[in-house]
Amino acid sequence: MLAGVPMKAILTTPWENAWVPLFRYAFHERGIEMEVRAPNAAHLKGEPFPDIVLHGWLRPDNQLWRGAVNIAYLRRYELYGYDLSRIPLHLYDAIICVNDWIADQLRAVLARRAVDTPPVHVIYNGVDLDAWTFKDRSPGKSIGMACHIHPKKNLPLALQILALLPDDYQLHIAGAIQDRCTLDYLDHLSRSMKRRLVVWDQIPHREMDMWWEQHQYCLSTSISEGNPNNVLEAMAKGIYPVVHRWPGAFPQFPEMHLFYTAEKARQMIVHHSQLLTSDMLRMIVERRFSPANYDRVVDLALQLRGAHETNQHG
Repeated sequence: MLAGVPMKAILTTPWENAWVPLFRYAFHERGIEMEVRAPNAAHLKGEPFPDIVLHGWLRPDNQLWRGAVNIAYLRRYELYGYDLSRIPLHLYDAIICVNDWIADQLRAVLARRAVDTPPVHVIYNGVDLDAWTFKDRSPGKSIGMACHIHPKKNLPLALQILALLPDDYQLHIAGAIQDRCTLDYLDHLSRSMKRRLVVWDQIPHREMDMWWEQHQYCLSTSISEGNPNNVLEAMAKGIYPVVHRWPGAFPQFPEMHLFYTAEKARQMIVHHSQLLTSDMLRMIVERRFSPANYDRVVDLALQLRGAHETNQHG
């Protein structure tokens, strides 16, 4: 970096993720210019190279930038969506995971490599608490799920939980229909069991604060997740999470909000006094899942940038 020239950072992502503006703010607070680009965006002729490149996803088509600090997130998607043995992990300066169990799986992969491998850090996602309306929640009969209609979300388990509850409980799902077979299954069983299931399709993220207001519980039945923002955002509103114990769900979420079986989930919903209060849930988000987590990522990037410059001039 030249004296007097602001640092430049690039954040790569193919999607409009909720954490992009939080990263933009975190970099801006350090006087670092940040722009968002596609993962495979190439360097333009005459363009100065960035100082830091934060790859939002560890993808095979990531464009690694010469001379920059390259940090990548490995979330749930990449662990199962790509063959990590075909990705040049050793070319990254650090890899960030948002789930302790997934980080352990990555470390096991790296341990089998003969080349130098990057350090693996666990830094959870962050939520802007000001964007989510908080209030003390009372028991109710409405269960919300913010997830796509897809087999990974294990929605048959959600329907089994609904079947164990009194028939005045309702299950609402907000998410894109990515698997029609799963949708038909849910529709068939809910009608056969005479249970109230409402599928909303995908709702814009800016409208989710209002959508969550009608629900008292946030249900997550997935077989696999990273650090799901839908649960964090519901907790920020004081809504009670009921989370299937997928790998890495603990220690993210309190033990009393995790379940193995449909019967245990039923007990958590019916005997809601055994769960944490809305204030406690909000406090967990403030302490464990705040935007300060993105400050930690910027700190890591600057530390690695300093080490780069020391090595270059050493």
